[in-house]
Amino acid sequence: MKKEHFKNVILITLIITNFMLSQRIFADKKLWLFGYNFFSNIGYTQKNDDLYTTLNLDVPEKIFVNTGYQSSRFCYLRAHDNFEKIYSGIESAILKAFSSPEKNIAPVSEDMWYSVLTGKSFYIVFGGEYSSQLYANLLGVTNTGLNIPAFSHIAISEEGNFYIKDNKNNTYFRVNSVSNEIKTMIEQITTENENVESVINYSYELNFDKAFSDQKTFIAPLVAVYPSPLNSSTLWSENPLIKGEEINYSLIEKILSAFSINPNTVRRYTEADGTLVFVENNGILRISTDGTLNFTANDTGIKLPSGKSALVSLSQFIDTINSAYSGRNEMTITSSANTESTDYSFDYIIQGLPVKFKDKNAVNAKVSGGYLKEYTHILRKYTPTNNYIITPTFIESLDQTILSYQDSMKEIHIMKMYPAYNDSMIPGEIIQDWHIEINDIIAQ
Repeated sequence: MKKEHFKNVILITLIITNFMLSQRIFADKKLWLFGYNFFSNIGYTQKNDDLYTTLNLDVPEKIFVNTGYQSSRFCYLRAHDNFEKIYSGIESAILKAFSSPEKNIAPVSEDMWYSVLTGKSFYIVFGGEYSSQLYANLLGVTNTGLNIPAFSHIAISEEGNFYIKDNKNNTYFRVNSVSNEIKTMIEQITTENENVESVINYSYELNFDKAFSDQKTFIAPLVAVYPSPLNSSTLWSENPLIKGEEINYSLIEKILSAFSINPNTVRRYTEADGTLVFVENNGILRISTDGTLNFTANDTGIKLPSGKSALVSLSQFIDTINSAYSGRNEMTITSSANTESTDYSFDYIIQGLPVKFKDKNAVNAKVSGGYLKEYTHILRKYTPTNNYIITPTFIESLDQTILSYQDSMKEIHIMKMYPAYNDSMIPGEIIQDWHIEINDIIAQ
Protein backbone atom coordinates (compact mmCIF):
# COMPACT_ATOMS: atom_id res chain seq x y z
CA MET A 1 0.00 0.00 0.00
CA LYS A 2 2.85 2.35 0.89
CA LYS A 3 4.57 1.42 -2.39
CA GLU A 4 1.45 2.42 -4.39
CA HIS A 5 1.21 5.72 -2.52
CA PHE A 6 4.87 6.40 -3.23
CA LYS A 7 4.33 5.68 -6.95
CA ASN A 8 1.40 8.11 -7.08
CA VAL A 9 3.47 10.86 -5.47
CA ILE A 10 6.30 10.28 -7.98
CA LEU A 11 3.80 10.29 -10.89
CA ILE A 12 2.17 13.55 -9.78
CA THR A 13 5.59 15.13 -9.32
CA LEU A 14 6.62 14.09 -12.84
CA ILE A 15 3.40 15.48 -14.33
CA ILE A 16 3.87 18.84 -12.59
CA THR A 17 7.53 18.97 -13.61
CA ASN A 18 6.65 18.09 -17.20
CA PHE A 19 3.98 20.83 -17.28
CA MET A 20 6.41 23.44 -15.95
CA LEU A 21 9.08 22.45 -18.46
CA SER A 22 6.54 22.55 -21.29
CA GLN A 23 5.47 26.03 -20.26
CA ARG A 24 9.07 27.23 -20.35
CA ILE A 25 9.69 25.60 -23.73
CA PHE A 26 6.55 26.98 -25.37
CA ALA A 27 7.22 30.44 -23.95
CA ASP A 28 10.75 30.48 -25.37
CA LYS A 29 11.04 33.27 -27.97
CA LYS A 30 12.92 30.98 -30.34
CA LEU A 31 10.27 28.24 -30.42
CA TRP A 32 7.00 30.16 -30.60
CA LEU A 33 6.15 32.33 -33.59
CA PHE A 34 7.47 35.82 -32.75
CA GLY A 35 7.68 35.00 -29.05
CA TYR A 36 3.98 34.24 -28.69
CA ASN A 37 3.31 33.02 -25.15
CA PHE A 38 0.37 30.62 -25.03
CA PHE A 39 0.02 31.11 -21.30
CA SER A 40 -0.24 34.90 -21.46
CA ASN A 41 -3.33 36.98 -22.11
CA ILE A 42 -3.70 37.56 -25.86
CA GLY A 43 -5.40 40.92 -25.43
CA TYR A 44 -3.47 44.13 -24.88
CA THR A 45 -4.98 47.15 -23.17
CA GLN A 46 -3.32 50.49 -22.53
CA LYS A 47 -3.62 52.32 -19.23
CA ASN A 48 -5.56 55.56 -18.94
CA ASP A 49 -2.36 57.49 -18.36
CA ASP A 50 -1.10 56.30 -21.76
CA LEU A 51 -3.83 58.21 -23.63
CA TYR A 52 -1.47 61.01 -24.64
CA THR A 53 -3.24 61.62 -27.96
CA THR A 54 -6.87 61.01 -26.97
CA LEU A 55 -6.83 63.26 -23.92
CA ASN A 56 -5.36 66.18 -25.90
CA LEU A 57 -7.56 66.12 -29.01
CA ASP A 58 -9.16 69.46 -28.13
CA VAL A 59 -5.92 71.10 -26.96
CA PRO A 60 -4.29 73.70 -29.27
CA GLU A 61 -0.75 73.28 -30.52
CA LYS A 62 0.34 76.74 -29.39
CA ILE A 63 -0.99 79.90 -27.76
CA PHE A 64 0.25 83.39 -28.60
CA VAL A 65 -0.19 86.13 -26.04
CA ASN A 66 -0.46 89.47 -27.84
CA THR A 67 0.55 92.19 -25.37
CA GLY A 68 -0.66 95.09 -27.54
CA TYR A 69 2.82 96.64 -27.59
CA GLN A 70 3.97 96.62 -31.21
CA SER A 71 5.55 93.21 -31.90
CA SER A 72 5.93 92.15 -28.26
CA ARG A 73 4.37 88.70 -28.11
CA PHE A 74 4.91 85.45 -26.25
CA CYS A 75 4.40 81.99 -27.74
CA TYR A 76 3.54 79.10 -25.41
CA LEU A 77 3.91 75.54 -26.69
CA ARG A 78 2.30 72.53 -25.01
CA ALA A 79 5.59 71.65 -23.32
CA HIS A 80 5.96 75.06 -21.66
CA ASP A 81 5.62 75.10 -17.89
CA ASN A 82 2.85 77.71 -18.03
CA PHE A 83 0.91 76.31 -20.99
CA GLU A 84 -1.53 74.29 -18.92
CA LYS A 85 -2.17 77.22 -16.60
CA ILE A 86 -2.85 79.59 -19.50
CA TYR A 87 -4.99 77.12 -21.40
CA SER A 88 -7.11 76.28 -18.35
CA GLY A 89 -7.73 80.02 -17.99
CA ILE A 90 -9.10 80.40 -21.52
CA GLU A 91 -10.68 76.96 -21.86
CA SER A 92 -13.85 78.08 -20.06
CA ALA A 93 -14.16 80.97 -22.51
CA ILE A 94 -13.84 78.59 -25.46
CA LEU A 95 -16.40 76.26 -23.92
CA LYS A 96 -18.85 79.15 -23.40
CA ALA A 97 -18.40 80.28 -27.02
CA PHE A 98 -19.12 76.82 -28.41
CA SER A 99 -22.12 76.50 -26.10
CA SER A 100 -23.64 79.78 -27.32
CA PRO A 101 -26.86 79.75 -29.35
CA GLU A 102 -26.81 80.94 -32.95
CA LYS A 103 -28.53 84.24 -32.05
CA ASN A 104 -25.45 85.28 -30.04
CA ILE A 105 -23.06 84.77 -32.97
CA ALA A 106 -22.44 87.56 -35.46
CA PRO A 107 -20.23 87.93 -38.56
CA VAL A 108 -17.37 90.44 -38.40
CA SER A 109 -14.98 91.90 -40.94
CA GLU A 110 -11.47 90.71 -41.71
CA ASP A 111 -10.17 94.05 -40.45
CA MET A 112 -11.78 93.37 -37.08
CA TRP A 113 -10.05 89.98 -36.90
CA TYR A 114 -6.64 91.54 -37.54
CA SER A 115 -7.25 94.41 -35.12
CA VAL A 116 -7.89 91.86 -32.37
CA LEU A 117 -4.55 90.16 -33.10
CA THR A 118 -2.77 93.51 -33.07
CA GLY A 119 -4.23 94.47 -29.68
CA LYS A 120 -4.17 92.68 -26.35
CA SER A 121 -5.52 89.20 -26.97
CA PHE A 122 -4.93 85.46 -27.03
CA TYR A 123 -4.36 83.82 -30.41
CA ILE A 124 -4.92 80.05 -30.29
CA VAL A 125 -3.51 77.82 -33.04
CA PHE A 126 -4.43 74.17 -33.68
CA GLY A 127 -2.35 71.64 -35.59
CA GLY A 128 -5.23 70.57 -37.84
CA GLU A 129 -8.68 71.76 -38.88
CA TYR A 130 -11.91 70.97 -37.04
CA SER A 131 -15.52 71.52 -37.85
CA SER A 132 -17.30 73.40 -35.07
CA GLN A 133 -19.71 70.49 -34.57
CA LEU A 134 -16.91 67.97 -34.05
CA TYR A 135 -14.91 70.26 -31.79
CA ALA A 136 -18.00 71.01 -29.69
CA ASN A 137 -18.45 67.26 -29.35
CA LEU A 138 -14.89 66.95 -28.05
CA LEU A 139 -15.69 69.62 -25.47
CA GLY A 140 -18.83 67.75 -24.41
CA VAL A 141 -21.20 70.31 -25.97
CA THR A 142 -24.16 68.57 -27.60
CA ASN A 143 -25.60 71.59 -29.40
CA THR A 144 -23.56 74.53 -30.70
CA GLY A 145 -24.74 77.63 -32.50
CA LEU A 146 -21.45 77.85 -34.38
CA ASN A 147 -21.64 76.40 -37.87
CA ILE A 148 -18.04 76.46 -39.09
CA PRO A 149 -17.04 73.73 -41.56
CA ALA A 150 -13.30 74.15 -40.93
CA PHE A 151 -11.32 76.23 -38.42
CA SER A 152 -7.79 76.11 -37.03
CA HIS A 153 -7.47 79.55 -35.40
CA ILE A 154 -9.28 81.27 -32.52
CA ALA A 155 -8.74 84.68 -30.92
CA ILE A 156 -10.04 86.09 -27.63
CA SER A 157 -9.81 89.85 -27.12
CA GLU A 158 -9.01 91.59 -23.82
CA GLU A 159 -12.70 92.56 -23.62
CA GLY A 160 -13.52 88.84 -23.45
CA ASN A 161 -15.00 88.51 -26.94
CA PHE A 162 -14.41 85.32 -28.91
CA TYR A 163 -13.41 85.34 -32.61
CA ILE A 164 -13.16 82.43 -35.02
CA LYS A 165 -12.14 82.18 -38.67
CA ASP A 166 -14.02 79.97 -41.14
CA ASN A 167 -11.14 78.67 -43.27
CA LYS A 168 -13.38 77.25 -45.96
CA ASN A 169 -15.35 80.41 -46.67
CA ASN A 170 -12.74 82.93 -45.46
CA THR A 171 -15.23 84.59 -43.13
CA TYR A 172 -15.08 85.60 -39.46
CA PHE A 173 -17.47 85.44 -36.52
CA ARG A 174 -17.69 86.82 -33.00
CA VAL A 175 -19.32 85.68 -29.77
CA ASN A 176 -19.54 88.49 -27.20
CA SER A 177 -18.72 88.36 -23.50
CA VAL A 178 -17.39 84.83 -23.09
CA SER A 179 -15.05 85.86 -20.25
CA ASN A 180 -14.27 88.80 -17.97
CA GLU A 181 -10.84 87.52 -16.97
CA ILE A 182 -8.90 87.82 -20.23
CA LYS A 183 -7.54 91.34 -19.63
CA THR A 184 -6.28 90.39 -16.17
CA MET A 185 -4.62 87.25 -17.52
CA ILE A 186 -2.78 89.16 -20.27
CA GLU A 187 -1.60 91.83 -17.82
CA GLN A 188 -0.33 89.14 -15.45
CA ILE A 189 1.59 87.36 -18.23
CA THR A 190 3.04 90.67 -19.42
CA THR A 191 4.20 91.50 -15.87
CA GLU A 192 5.75 88.06 -15.40
CA ASN A 193 7.75 88.57 -18.61
CA GLU A 194 8.67 92.24 -18.17
CA ASN A 195 12.38 91.38 -18.30
CA VAL A 196 11.99 88.97 -21.23
CA GLU A 197 12.48 90.24 -24.75
CA SER A 198 10.20 88.38 -27.16
CA VAL A 199 9.75 89.91 -30.58
CA ILE A 200 7.32 88.12 -32.88
CA ASN A 201 5.53 89.57 -35.88
CA TYR A 202 2.75 88.14 -37.96
CA SER A 203 3.42 88.06 -41.68
CA TYR A 204 0.68 90.58 -42.47
CA GLU A 205 2.27 93.17 -40.16
CA LEU A 206 5.44 93.07 -42.28
CA ASN A 207 3.50 92.93 -45.58
CA PHE A 208 5.02 89.51 -46.24
CA ASP A 209 1.60 88.40 -47.47
CA LYS A 210 2.13 90.72 -50.41
CA ALA A 211 4.69 90.56 -53.21
CA PHE A 212 8.05 92.07 -52.33
CA SER A 213 11.38 92.64 -54.11
CA ASP A 214 11.73 91.16 -57.60
CA GLN A 215 10.41 87.81 -56.47
CA LYS A 216 6.71 87.29 -56.03
CA THR A 217 6.81 85.34 -52.80
CA PHE A 218 3.70 85.38 -50.62
CA ILE A 219 3.63 84.23 -46.99
CA ALA A 220 0.25 83.52 -45.40
CA PRO A 221 -0.81 86.46 -43.18
CA LEU A 222 -0.74 84.65 -39.84
CA VAL A 223 2.64 82.96 -40.15
CA ALA A 224 4.69 83.99 -37.09
CA VAL A 225 7.97 85.69 -38.00
CA TYR A 226 10.84 85.44 -35.50
CA PRO A 227 13.71 87.90 -36.12
CA SER A 228 16.29 85.93 -34.12
CA PRO A 229 17.54 82.35 -34.43
CA LEU A 230 16.04 79.81 -32.05
CA ASN A 231 17.98 77.81 -29.48
CA SER A 232 16.73 74.26 -28.89
CA SER A 233 17.87 70.85 -27.69
CA THR A 234 18.23 68.01 -30.14
CA LEU A 235 16.33 64.71 -29.91
CA TRP A 236 17.56 61.16 -30.10
CA SER A 237 15.33 59.15 -32.43
CA GLU A 238 14.97 55.37 -32.07
CA ASN A 239 13.15 52.68 -34.01
CA PRO A 240 11.57 50.52 -31.26
CA LEU A 241 11.19 47.56 -33.62
CA ILE A 242 14.94 47.01 -33.67
CA LYS A 243 17.06 46.44 -30.55
CA GLY A 244 20.66 46.50 -31.67
CA GLU A 245 20.45 44.15 -34.63
CA GLU A 246 17.63 42.07 -33.17
CA ILE A 247 13.93 42.43 -33.97
CA ASN A 248 11.81 43.29 -30.93
CA TYR A 249 9.44 40.32 -31.11
CA SER A 250 7.76 41.28 -27.84
CA LEU A 251 6.60 44.52 -29.45
CA ILE A 252 5.41 42.68 -32.54
CA GLU A 253 3.25 40.45 -30.30
CA LYS A 254 1.51 43.51 -28.88
CA ILE A 255 1.05 45.06 -32.32
CA LEU A 256 -0.52 41.88 -33.67
CA SER A 257 -2.85 41.83 -30.67
CA ALA A 258 -3.89 45.46 -31.29
CA PHE A 259 -4.82 44.50 -34.85
CA SER A 260 -6.80 41.47 -33.56
CA ILE A 261 -4.29 39.08 -35.16
CA ASN A 262 -3.56 35.78 -33.42
CA PRO A 263 0.19 35.07 -33.75
CA ASN A 264 -0.50 31.33 -33.45
CA THR A 265 -2.75 31.07 -36.50
CA VAL A 266 -1.77 33.95 -38.79
CA ARG A 267 -0.14 33.25 -42.14
CA ARG A 268 3.09 35.14 -42.47
CA TYR A 269 6.14 35.55 -44.66
CA THR A 270 9.17 37.83 -44.96
CA GLU A 271 9.79 39.95 -48.05
CA ALA A 272 13.22 40.44 -49.60
CA ASP A 273 13.81 43.76 -47.79
CA GLY A 274 13.04 42.20 -44.40
CA THR A 275 9.43 43.41 -44.16
CA LEU A 276 7.28 41.03 -42.09
CA VAL A 277 3.89 40.34 -43.66
CA PHE A 278 0.93 38.94 -41.72
CA VAL A 279 -2.17 37.79 -43.60
CA GLU A 280 -5.54 37.13 -41.95
CA ASN A 281 -9.16 37.30 -43.06
CA ASN A 282 -9.59 40.89 -41.87
CA GLY A 283 -6.59 42.24 -43.76
CA ILE A 284 -2.85 42.38 -44.35
CA LEU A 285 -0.38 43.93 -41.90
CA ARG A 286 3.14 44.80 -43.01
CA ILE A 287 5.85 45.68 -40.49
CA SER A 288 8.93 47.20 -42.11
CA THR A 289 12.38 47.17 -40.57
CA ASP A 290 12.39 51.01 -40.61
CA GLY A 291 9.59 50.96 -38.02
CA THR A 292 6.60 51.49 -40.31
CA LEU A 293 3.31 49.63 -39.84
CA ASN A 294 0.98 49.37 -42.82
CA PHE A 295 -2.45 47.75 -42.57
CA THR A 296 -4.96 47.27 -45.38
CA ALA A 297 -8.37 45.73 -44.69
CA ASN A 298 -9.73 42.98 -46.91
CA ASP A 299 -13.37 43.43 -45.95
CA THR A 300 -14.95 45.33 -43.08
CA GLY A 301 -11.66 46.05 -41.34
CA ILE A 302 -10.92 46.25 -37.63
CA LYS A 303 -13.58 47.39 -35.19
CA LEU A 304 -12.31 50.46 -33.37
CA PRO A 305 -12.97 51.18 -29.68
CA SER A 306 -16.28 52.88 -29.02
CA GLY A 307 -15.97 56.66 -28.68
CA LYS A 308 -17.84 59.94 -29.04
CA SER A 309 -16.70 60.15 -32.67
CA ALA A 310 -14.57 58.34 -35.24
CA LEU A 311 -11.74 60.72 -34.36
CA VAL A 312 -11.83 59.74 -30.68
CA SER A 313 -12.00 56.03 -31.52
CA LEU A 314 -9.04 56.33 -33.88
CA SER A 315 -7.06 58.29 -31.29
CA GLN A 316 -7.62 55.52 -28.75
CA PHE A 317 -6.28 53.01 -31.24
CA ILE A 318 -3.21 55.20 -31.93
CA ASP A 319 -2.55 55.41 -28.19
CA THR A 320 -2.79 51.61 -27.98
CA ILE A 321 -0.07 51.24 -30.61
CA ASN A 322 2.17 53.89 -29.00
CA SER A 323 1.77 52.47 -25.50
CA ALA A 324 2.63 48.98 -26.79
CA TYR A 325 6.28 50.04 -26.80
CA SER A 326 5.98 52.60 -23.96
CA GLY A 327 6.42 55.37 -26.48
CA ARG A 328 4.77 57.95 -24.24
CA ASN A 329 4.52 60.08 -27.36
CA GLU A 330 1.87 62.71 -27.75
CA MET A 331 0.40 63.18 -31.22
CA THR A 332 -1.68 65.95 -32.74
CA ILE A 333 -4.09 65.80 -35.62
CA THR A 334 -2.77 67.50 -38.74
CA SER A 335 -5.64 66.85 -41.17
CA SER A 336 -9.17 68.20 -41.46
CA ALA A 337 -11.65 66.63 -39.07
CA ASN A 338 -15.43 66.86 -39.16
CA THR A 339 -18.34 64.55 -38.53
CA GLU A 340 -18.11 63.21 -42.11
CA SER A 341 -14.32 62.72 -42.17
CA THR A 342 -12.92 59.34 -43.17
CA ASP A 343 -9.24 60.20 -43.71
CA TYR A 344 -7.02 61.41 -40.87
CA SER A 345 -3.36 62.23 -40.33
CA PHE A 346 -1.36 62.77 -37.12
CA ASP A 347 2.17 63.87 -36.23
CA TYR A 348 4.25 63.47 -33.10
CA ILE A 349 4.54 66.43 -30.72
CA ILE A 350 7.82 66.34 -28.77
CA GLN A 351 8.80 69.14 -26.39
CA GLY A 352 5.88 71.09 -27.80
CA LEU A 353 7.11 70.94 -31.40
CA PRO A 354 5.83 68.74 -34.21
CA VAL A 355 8.10 66.10 -35.71
CA LYS A 356 8.02 66.06 -39.50
CA PHE A 357 8.91 63.24 -41.89
CA LYS A 358 9.63 64.06 -45.52
CA ASP A 359 6.46 63.83 -47.62
CA LYS A 360 4.57 61.76 -45.02
CA ASN A 361 2.84 61.90 -41.66
CA ALA A 362 3.55 59.79 -38.60
CA VAL A 363 0.03 58.33 -38.89
CA ASN A 364 -2.38 58.12 -41.80
CA ALA A 365 -5.69 56.33 -41.39
CA LYS A 366 -8.98 55.71 -43.16
CA VAL A 367 -12.02 55.02 -40.98
CA SER A 368 -15.50 54.03 -42.12
CA GLY A 369 -18.52 53.06 -40.05
CA GLY A 370 -16.45 52.58 -36.90
CA TYR A 371 -13.97 50.27 -38.66
CA LEU A 372 -10.32 50.85 -39.50
CA LYS A 373 -9.88 50.33 -43.25
CA GLU A 374 -6.31 51.56 -43.81
CA TYR A 375 -3.58 52.48 -41.37
CA THR A 376 0.06 53.56 -41.57
CA HIS A 377 2.09 54.35 -38.44
CA ILE A 378 5.79 55.23 -38.17
CA LEU A 379 6.89 53.96 -34.75
CA ARG A 380 9.42 56.16 -32.98
CA LYS A 381 10.82 56.80 -29.51
CA TYR A 382 12.23 60.29 -28.90
CA THR A 383 14.53 61.29 -26.05
CA PRO A 384 15.68 64.89 -25.47
CA THR A 385 19.46 65.27 -25.33
CA ASN A 386 21.72 67.78 -23.59
CA ASN A 387 22.92 69.10 -26.94
CA TYR A 388 21.65 72.51 -28.01
CA ILE A 389 21.79 74.01 -31.48
CA ILE A 390 21.02 77.41 -32.96
CA THR A 391 18.60 77.29 -35.88
CA PRO A 392 18.92 79.48 -38.96
CA THR A 393 16.85 82.64 -38.76
CA PHE A 394 13.42 82.85 -40.34
CA ILE A 395 14.74 85.08 -43.13
CA GLU A 396 17.72 82.80 -43.82
CA SER A 397 15.44 79.79 -44.23
CA LEU A 398 13.04 81.79 -46.36
CA ASP A 399 15.86 82.97 -48.64
CA GLN A 400 17.12 79.42 -49.02
CA THR A 401 13.67 78.24 -50.03
CA ILE A 402 13.31 81.00 -52.61
CA LEU A 403 16.80 80.25 -53.93
CA SER A 404 15.93 76.62 -54.53
CA TYR A 405 13.02 77.65 -56.78
CA GLN A 406 14.22 80.90 -58.29
CA ASP A 407 15.25 79.47 -61.68
CA SER A 408 11.74 78.33 -62.51
CA MET A 409 9.59 80.38 -60.16
CA LYS A 410 7.25 83.18 -61.03
CA GLU A 411 5.22 83.01 -57.82
CA ILE A 412 5.53 80.99 -54.64
CA HIS A 413 2.87 80.83 -51.92
CA ILE A 414 4.06 79.75 -48.47
CA MET A 415 1.11 78.69 -46.34
CA LYS A 416 2.91 77.51 -43.21
CA MET A 417 6.36 78.14 -41.75
CA TYR A 418 7.18 77.17 -38.18
CA PRO A 419 9.86 75.47 -36.03
CA ALA A 420 9.77 71.66 -36.08
CA TYR A 421 11.99 68.62 -35.72
CA ASN A 422 12.85 66.97 -39.04
CA ASP A 423 13.18 63.17 -38.89
CA SER A 424 14.90 61.48 -41.84
CA MET A 425 13.80 58.05 -40.49
CA ILE A 426 17.44 57.17 -39.81
CA PRO A 427 17.87 56.48 -36.06
CA GLY A 428 20.09 59.00 -34.34
CA GLU A 429 20.15 62.67 -33.43
CA ILE A 430 17.62 65.00 -35.04
CA ILE A 431 17.56 68.79 -34.88
CA GLN A 432 15.04 71.58 -34.96
CA ASP A 433 14.67 73.60 -38.14
CA TRP A 434 12.05 75.57 -40.03
CA HIS A 435 9.26 73.51 -41.57
CA ILE A 436 7.85 75.12 -44.69
CA GLU A 437 4.67 74.12 -46.53
CA ILE A 438 4.19 75.52 -50.02
CA ASN A 439 0.66 75.59 -51.36
CA ASP A 440 1.37 76.70 -54.89
CA ILE A 441 4.32 77.42 -57.18
CA ILE A 442 3.64 79.16 -60.46
CA ALA A 443 6.39 78.42 -62.96
CA GLN A 444 7.80 80.94 -65.39
